[in-house]
Amino acid sequence: MNTKAIYALGGGIAILGIAIFLIMGTGFFGVNTNSNKQQTNQNSLKDSVPLSLSIKNITVNKINNNAANIQVQFNAYNPTRGTVILESIQYNLLVNDKRIISGDIGEKLEGFVTSSQGIYPIISNSTVTLKDKQVSERNNAIASIWDKMVSNKIRYTVKGTYSYKQTSSLQSVSADKDFNLTFP
Repeated sequence: MNTKAIYALGGGIAILGIAIFLIMGTGFFGVNTNSNKQQTNQNSLKDSVPLSLSIKNITVNKINNNAANIQVQFNAYNPTRGTVILESIQYNLLVNDKRIISGDIGEKLEGFVTSSQGIYPIISNSTVTLKDKQVSERNNAIASIWDKMVSNKIRYTVKGTYSYKQTSSLQSVSADKDFNLTFP
């Protein structure tokens, strides 16, 4: 038999084998070769549910007759199957539609190279408590409610936006959600 024909036949079989392997590996014909773990991670993005944000506590500590420290505590609950990264919370604390303080927790991720210092990973079915402290100064706009504030006997409205990101395999979902909460 001709050795050139044998080499050509062997080369053709090798090329055919590689082509079949590549087609099957990419799922071109509907064959799924992913592991169950990868399927679960990819499905977790399909069923993406936003974080649940609530107010845990608001405390006011009087510094003097004209200033007070106000601490706002948020609970962020992750109802999804994967880890979610809470990037930032931007909020305004209001009483009777009058802004008492504004605050920021965390920082929104920008670009490829960024610090992870100001972000908060929240694993599946868990809650993270985030705190922010601001100083409020007594002024004419809030003078009528000041005494109720410093004695913690007032109802607050907290309005703002939170940003989060959920990543699974090579997919990523990010969103900004507005919120409007009351305490107590």
